[in-house]
Amino acid sequence: MIDLPDNLPVTVSRVLNAASEIMGDPEADDIAFLHAVLAQCALPYRDPKARDYFRQNGRAGLIISAGYMIDPNTRAPALQGVPYGAKPRLLMLHLCTEAIRTQSPVIPVADSMTAFMRGLGLQATGGKNGSITRFKEQLNRLAAARMQMTFDAGETATIVNPGPVIERMDVWFPSDPRQRVLWPSEVRLSDQFFGSLQGHALPIDPRAIRAIQHSARALDIYTWLVHRLPRVRSRNGDRVSWASLQIQFGTDSQDRRTFKRQFKDAARQALAVYPRARIEDVDGGILLHKSPPAIRAR
Repeated sequence: MIDLPDNLPVTVSRVLNAASEIMGDPEADDIAFLHAVLAQCALPYRDPKARDYFRQNGRAGLIISAGYMIDPNTRAPALQGVPYGAKPRLLMLHLCTEAIRTQSPVIPVADSMTAFMRGLGLQATGGKNGSITRFKEQLNRLAAARMQMTFDAGETATIVNPGPVIERMDVWFPSDPRQRVLWPSEVRLSDQFFGSLQGHALPIDPRAIRAIQHSARALDIYTWLVHRLPRVRSRNGDRVSWASLQIQFGTDSQDRRTFKRQFKDAARQALAVYPRARIEDVDGGILLHKSPPAIRAR
């Protein structure tokens, strides 16, 4: 298994303290959900500075194309960029969870951005460099982006959602951050995304998400393990090389040593909130052993 050293970083120690509260399964009404493809192919960690973003993992693929929104100052279309980091991941978890809970693509939201952020467990701070400004940027990017999911079944390949995840969201953000944000009463998912989500919803423990919410890579590793480990078929486990892990959870510009260190730090956080996970650190990569689901079937 991936060992936990005695001198843990402060962030990891905080996660372990939060993870100690995860005893047994959450209540049925508290279970979160995520589209299974997003548990295999994640959003970028940093701004890719490109119009399109591609991620492939096995038979699943993700294509995100940046879109336009109306600039509140110029009233002209402005390219938003590809969503990245932890915040759009939390947004996608929230949207998928509410859509599955209500069995509806129409999702009510809080009456203000501050309330919405607090509902996601995020601290809301104002100002040019505050969390509200950064959150608005990522929400804009996610709302404007087009997302395609691909499935390679060997003889056939399927492309799902050649359009936006969010079909409509009417919102205006004033240029002065001190002004109250005019906020929509609801967000509507596209029919294509909602239909695909209903057939590929992955149950997630929301307590785990809250514990590791500030680390995009820890969120990715956790959701990947939740999806992957119960599906291991080999009695001896499935080996995943460091090269494959870097393609999935790293960047092309990273050297292998730096990636391994960052992966292991994030994996320790993910494993702390998925105590049933069985992973072995082996020469050349990691070994995944069949593990009980993070959320037991009901």
